[in-house]
Amino acid sequence: MYNPQKLHPVAYAGSVVKGIKTMFFPAIIIFFNMREELFSGSVTPWMLFSGIGILVLVFLLFTGSDMLNIYRTRFWIENDKFIFKNGIFTRNEKELDIKRIQSIDFNEPFFHRIFGAVQLDVLTPGDGIKIDTIKKSQAVDIQKEIYSEQQDIENDTAEVNTGDSSPWPRAEESVPASSAHREFNTLKKMNFKELILMAMTSGGLGVFAAIFFGILNVIGGEILIENYLEYVSGLVRSIVFGIVVASLFFVIIGYIIGTIIIMIRNYDYTLKQSGDDLTVEYGLFSKKNKSVNINRVQNVIISDNILRRIIGYYGLSVSITSDSLESDQIDGKVQLLPFIKKKELYNIIGEIFPNYYMELPKKVVPLRAIRRYFQMTLLIFIIGIGIAAYFFHGETFMTYIYIAAAVIILLVIASGIYSARNVGYSVYKDEINMMTASFFTRRHFAIKRDKVIDTTYRRNPLLHRAELGHIEISTPGGIASSSAEIKFIERHDVETIWTFIERGHDDETDITESDQTMENQRIY
Repeated sequence: MYNPQKLHPVAYAGSVVKGIKTMFFPAIIIFFNMREELFSGSVTPWMLFSGIGILVLVFLLFTGSDMLNIYRTRFWIENDKFIFKNGIFTRNEKELDIKRIQSIDFNEPFFHRIFGAVQLDVLTPGDGIKIDTIKKSQAVDIQKEIYSEQQDIENDTAEVNTGDSSPWPRAEESVPASSAHREFNTLKKMNFKELILMAMTSGGLGVFAAIFFGILNVIGGEILIENYLEYVSGLVRSIVFGIVVASLFFVIIGYIIGTIIIMIRNYDYTLKQSGDDLTVEYGLFSKKNKSVNINRVQNVIISDNILRRIIGYYGLSVSITSDSLESDQIDGKVQLLPFIKKKELYNIIGEIFPNYYMELPKKVVPLRAIRRYFQMTLLIFIIGIGIAAYFFHGETFMTYIYIAAAVIILLVIASGIYSARNVGYSVYKDEINMMTASFFTRRHFAIKRDKVIDTTYRRNPLLHRAELGHIEISTPGGIASSSAEIKFIERHDVETIWTFIERGHDDETDITESDQTMENQRIY
């Protein structure tokens, strides 16, 4: 006995939008074939109606089939499984075992929010179901019901009635109190001040500003200087100074736009917890809701950049397993807190992950290895500048290229030194903490030994002679895996990490029979 559920009626409007999008390429083809008649004005009514008729036919075929598929789509919970059916002539059915479900996420795009609809993603380590448009109340009920079923399975208290186990939706009187009144406690909610600081110190913001500056400076810089220099001749006495002013203007505009975008995207960021389940909610126009089960976390990641370290703020993420193509997270990374003070961060980690030690890694890169963090990048860049100087020697703009190159060289060297001084590891009982760094950003991984699925030790002849090496540790995460690699460390440090990982299998009679397989590779 069960009650299959339908999609939200607004899904049909989505089909219309998709149908309009499908007309784009046929419209281009028709326009290309009729371009001569259109530009010469010799197009006949028959040709015009034929083109319009083809577009209408494409629209009706696609939209009609999609609407019929929406009408026949059903989903429900039965016998400890989440079931999804769709298809027109061939019915497709997918079932997910509830006890293996580790993430229940729903997104609320702006158009969906108007009608109280959401997009639902239900993911397991090996599969997933994506439902485009359902009622928000349905999504909340599914989330609560799955959490309740998982709790019953874990506690081994659920009474299974063959042929009629855990139907959803349930009658109101049959919902257990633990499921109906389950509450999520707020662990952290970002205030407006934190939101502004996070947006202003975002690592991706610099990339956006750089791209924005580059495009506008190339396309619009000369126009701004040449056409408007005479109006500001009292302030701008030279082309060089004018270019500097224009560049600063473009960077400021890009910075402001980037800050606003990040604030809108992360508006009202909230982390909540109920038992072993966490939920993250954020967004102004398009609201997202992501869930994570603590027991299915593969590693914990603390991240920062140099600006955020100065003001004492960090970010918290975790990796979960999912090789489903339905997931948009290839590495399985889920951000729990993008911006939080250090003291608050460790208090929350202690509450959510009491079994993680989170020891600050010890810096282990020797002085003789620091240059290796920037020498190859520097060499390639200098060769590129040399080639440009050879072909464009004597050109006026090469002066600006040299100035920009000098700045970039200093940044590359500074970034390499920063990375080398912040790479390290620490071992505590069954946990290893690894710190990786690149271009003024750091990531602190906390990994339990039994979660490791792959360890790779890399050395080339040059590193072999210098008694240095790289070691990478991977845990399950997303379609691929979640990896932490520390480079150019002493050989004895590599061996220490290697031995630590291998010790986790000392008691195994046959490592291939364990739940997780380890692939140890030595590459010289």
